[in-house]
Amino acid sequence: MKKPDFVRKIAEATGYPAQEVDRVLKAMVQCLQEALKNGEVISLSGLGSFRAKSRKAKPARNPKTGEIIQVPAGKKVSFKPTNTLRRIIQ
Repeated sequence: MKKPDFVRKIAEATGYPAQEVDRVLKAMVQCLQEALKNGEVISLSGLGSFRAKSRKAKPARNPKTGEIIQVPAGKKVSFKPTNTLRRIIQ
């Protein structure tokens, strides 16, 4: 589902105008990004937890050349769904 469809569904479910839902959704994404950047864990009831995890440097193979390269250490976003969400999607 793309963002416009998601916004429309939320607007229909809540009765709020789509423009207001879109504005709130944009603010939520900005808050999530800022919190993850600051190392915070974001827990959303019924959905799950987002966190930024450190990733170690590791060797990898370039698929075009076959050459072994070193992938630098970095961060990745991790999402862990709640048990409720896991049951719903099974």
